[in-house]
Amino acid sequence: MSTLTKVFVVLTSVLAIALSCLFVAAAAQWDNWRGLAQQYQTDRDAAITLAHNTAANMQAALAMKDDALAALTRDLDAAQTNLQKSADEVAALKSQLAQTENQRLALDASRKKLEEMLDVTMTELKGAQKQNQSLLAENIDLQSRNARLNSRTLELTTEVNILRDETRNIQEKLYACEQQNAELQSLAAGRPAAPTAPEVPGAVTAAPAGGVREIRGKIIDVKDSYASIDVGETSGVVPGMTFMVYREGAVYLGDLVIDRVRPKEAGGRLVQMQNEIRVGDLVAFGVK
Repeated sequence: MSTLTKVFVVLTSVLAIALSCLFVAAAAQWDNWRGLAQQYQTDRDAAITLAHNTAANMQAALAMKDDALAALTRDLDAAQTNLQKSADEVAALKSQLAQTENQRLALDASRKKLEEMLDVTMTELKGAQKQNQSLLAENIDLQSRNARLNSRTLELTTEVNILRDETRNIQEKLYACEQQNAELQSLAAGRPAAPTAPEVPGAVTAAPAGGVREIRGKIIDVKDSYASIDVGETSGVVPGMTFMVYREGAVYLGDLVIDRVRPKEAGGRLVQMQNEIRVGDLVAFGVK
């Protein structure tokens, strides 16, 4: 084999190797380009999706901003309305303030008039106090006179009571004398003495000459330890008498001490009560 042939074979081999390398490199580059193209396609789709989402979000945000703007517009209208109301209220308050100021001025004028009237009243009051002191002195003098009159009245009342007691004693003696006279006249005429009247509550029974007159009655009112009876001054009852209280059947109930006397009734304190005393129970004085 000649040298030229060998060179040709070598060159052919080198060229084949070079072409093989170029083919392998081209195939690898093609695969890389295809992967990049697919990656670019994926990125493009993702970018398009992101752009669509971003556009939707922006539209939603724009709608929300429109709603917020509408709400702000409504709030602004409401604020303007409230501002107008506040302005009206301020005007009304200013009017009320002016009225209050006028009232204050009127009250100041009234206060001055009242102070003047108070000064006049104080002057009159001082005069009245002087008159009151004079009247008080006169009242003290009148009270002193009244005390003396009361003392004198008490003395006269005591004397009147004494005279009444003496009058009753004389009446009792006179009644006893009349009874004795009637008995003597009956004996002189040969007739028996008149029968004795039965004992009736509220009646007065004459005792023998020099004795104590019997007085009988009944309870007409009871309040706690105070009772009233149906006999009084006309029957000879006087304060200080002690009546025996009893019930039909000779049941002793207690005593009644007289401290109040009227013409037809009397009252007093219940003492030494043995049983409950009721309206209708009987009383007696001077009974043995």
